[in-house]
This record gives sequence, structure tokens and C-alpha cells, in this order.
Amino acid sequence: MLRVLAAVLLVVGVFTSVVATRAVLNDEDYYRKAAALERHADNVLFEAEYNMALSRHAATVAAAVVCGAGGIVGGAMLFALASISARIRRLEERAAR
Repeated sequence: MLRVLAAVLLVVGVFTSVVATRAVLNDEDYYRKAAALERHADNVLFEAEYNMALSRHAATVAAAVVCGAGGIVGGAMLFALASISARIRRLEERAAR
């Protein structure tokens, strides 16, 4: 059961990371507002709009990194736990004989 959970966690984490990465690369709103801020660097309204877009963009980048790392590390930990659990079970069976 742990191996199934590990595989699911790994697949979902990597899939979510890929989706978030695609969302970052296709974030037209952020890139448009960054270009507008470059043209009008002294305007406070453009800076405020850019900062709002930047916060969404940074949150999406963070989601891509955290989901990818969490899926890989969590999946690896669960695979290791399943392996250790199976080893303990085999040792207990041998000791019972």
C-alpha cells in the first residue's frame, strides 16, 4: 500500500510542478505589466500593478518548486519506508520459525 501511495505522490507532485511551470512560462499578464513598468518606470500605478502580478508569478514559481521537490522527496521517503517495512516483516517471519 505504501508503494502505491508513493507512486501517486510522485506522479501528482511532478505533474503539478509541470503544470505550474507551464503557467509561469505562459504568464502573459506578468510579462505585459513588466514591459509597461519598463516604459513608465516613474509611475506609481504601473509599479503597483506590476507588484501584484509579480506576487502571483512568484507564488506560481514557488508552487512549481515545492510540488516538484515534495513529490520526489515524499515519494522516495515512502518507497524507502515500504522497503524497510517489508524487510522488518521478513525478519519477524524468520524469527517466528
